[in-house]
Amino acid sequence: MFKKIIMTASAVIVAFSMTACNELVPAGHKGKILGKAGWQPEVYPPSKVWLANNVWDINPEKLFFIETTTRKYTQPITVLLKDKLTLKAEIVFRGRVTGDAKVINGLFNDMPMNDNVVTTGEVYETYGKMIVLNTAREVISKYDVEEVNTNYQRITVELYNAIAPKLTGLPIDISDVTIGNIEYPAIVTAAIEEAKERRMKIEKEEAQVQIELTKKKGQEELAEADYRIKMIEAKRIRDYNAMTVKGITPDLLELRRLELRQLELEKWNGVLPTTFMGADSNTPVIVSTK
Repeated sequence: MFKKIIMTASAVIVAFSMTACNELVPAGHKGKILGKAGWQPEVYPPSKVWLANNVWDINPEKLFFIETTTRKYTQPITVLLKDKLTLKAEIVFRGRVTGDAKVINGLFNDMPMNDNVVTTGEVYETYGKMIVLNTAREVISKYDVEEVNTNYQRITVELYNAIAPKLTGLPIDISDVTIGNIEYPAIVTAAIEEAKERRMKIEKEEAQVQIELTKKKGQEELAEADYRIKMIEAKRIRDYNAMTVKGITPDLLELRRLELRQLELEKWNGVLPTTFMGADSNTPVIVSTK
């Protein structure tokens, strides 16, 4: 009998030990206990939390969590631009559940607890998604398709400045808002490619013109160099002739004539040339005797 009592007591102790236990609030989460009287007031940071459950409790205490880590989100968006063309893009940002204890308490009361964890994504879908989409459309739709490409940085700043104030007081915070993966309309993509091709042809033609101009400039410089050389040579000849003419005097000419006469006398053999009268003419003809 005593042995039976001991075994019964042991079973009761084991039952108590299995019902009342510690549960862990993991890192990046806040925890809250839901008991038979509703939510307990405390919000627990990552730690071990004691659940005072008994085996006979019909509604045992249960620990629920809300994720508080920062995550990167990519929100697809379709926008009708100012020029009536449709642009597809992505709004990329970082989001997290607001860490304020009052906000966290409100989330436990407001979010459906389909499982025991409310994720950041679920909070964004409920509180932030519609604001992000509508506000992004308002900002981007003020531009036409060409302005979107040239005002990328400006639009990024405008997006954050427009979205962040609208999330004030809501349980979701976002940061680092930017535009990613822009998909232009097919007609615009084709036009961009055509413009790029034209620009490349123009640049190629301009490059060829520069090459030809460089060649012509080289030829011009060579022609100028040849011209300078010829002018220098002409000037040299002119100066030489001028100096030669300046040196020819009447005395020099007379001296030269006498020198030539002397050479003729030195070559004469003493025989005078023979003359005769032509048959049809009275003009004498000198015939050399050599």
